[in-house]
Amino acid sequence: MEFANKAVIVKKYGGYDVLSVDKFPLPVLEKYVEVKVNFCGMNFADLYTRQGLITNKKTPFVLGMECAGVVSAVVGDDIGIQVNQRVICYDYNGGMYQDVVRVSPEHCFLLPDHVTLEQGAAIFVNYLTAYFSIFELGNLKANEKILIQSCAGGVGWAATQLAKTVEGVEIIGTTSQEKFDAVKENGVKDVFVYENLEKDLKEACPDGVDLIIDNQAGKTFLTLQEHLRPLGRIILIGANHLIKNEQKLSTLSMLKAWWNMKSVSPEILVRNNRVIAGLHLGTLIEKDRKRVTEALHAIFSLLKEGKIQPKIDSVWKIDQIVDATKVLAQRQNVGKVLLTLEEDKKAEEEAEEPKKEEKEEEKAEEKKEE
Repeated sequence: MEFANKAVIVKKYGGYDVLSVDKFPLPVLEKYVEVKVNFCGMNFADLYTRQGLITNKKTPFVLGMECAGVVSAVVGDDIGIQVNQRVICYDYNGGMYQDVVRVSPEHCFLLPDHVTLEQGAAIFVNYLTAYFSIFELGNLKANEKILIQSCAGGVGWAATQLAKTVEGVEIIGTTSQEKFDAVKENGVKDVFVYENLEKDLKEACPDGVDLIIDNQAGKTFLTLQEHLRPLGRIILIGANHLIKNEQKLSTLSMLKAWWNMKSVSPEILVRNNRVIAGLHLGTLIEKDRKRVTEALHAIFSLLKEGKIQPKIDSVWKIDQIVDATKVLAQRQNVGKVLLTLEEDKKAEEEAEEPKKEEKEEEKAEEKKEE
């Protein structure tokens, strides 16, 4: 059995103390791509997963949905990926927070030359989620108004930049007070704190907004509908309100959240000409990988044109997983939080150098003897 040397392991569902960094067996697959990982992208969904909110996966398992690195081995025919190519790997079932990943070919996406590995790990989940929410489901048009919840987070930052590519769009966002300057610099016109959202939104946009990107799914989910213009759209992409400062909601609060989601009235939607839609990137990739790949290429083109630029909030060593997780859980980040394995790889390469030199010397001696 082959192992990853460093993997972020969830020993059981729970808080920070259930995380450990250790060796973990690589999956046994008939057809696979093996990748030496340089960077892993952290996502809020990883918190749900560790807490046991969105998976029934048997523990222990390796956490993480996305990473970027260099292909070290390819096993199988007609894969279309070669050793030494740079790729992003994505699997919403996890397994990406480790120094080596072994995945099915459909979980790999090639990186163009102009995109760094660090950018690749920061782009995939955030920008694809934002892209499909804004352009495919949200159908954002010129001169419309868009409200982006959590506009300082990874998806919110990406959504702001993508919305700016549409002429005349007015962007409104929510975040904490200390992040106002950063999100305004990124293109948000009006910024509100979560607690005063409805009051401030009504004053700033008395005629409503056209599109809402909501990653909270909290108590405002139903009431935000009242701020939609005719033919307005709400795109639900997460439920971040379920965890606050690493504390899961009580059973009663969870039931209230569930009731809010179940209490969407078809009659009210029809009468008010509104749309409510949801996006799950993982299942979309499973069912329509071609469409996702096309969207990813469009995002890479926007990056090359200088129209978007992923913001890296911080980069942590994989051994610092708990500290990195706290940044997300406590909403301290502006942009993307990454894990890195590059220093580990550098140490491995340096350790290999003397061995290479010894082999070269041995070969030289053999030639002399001949």
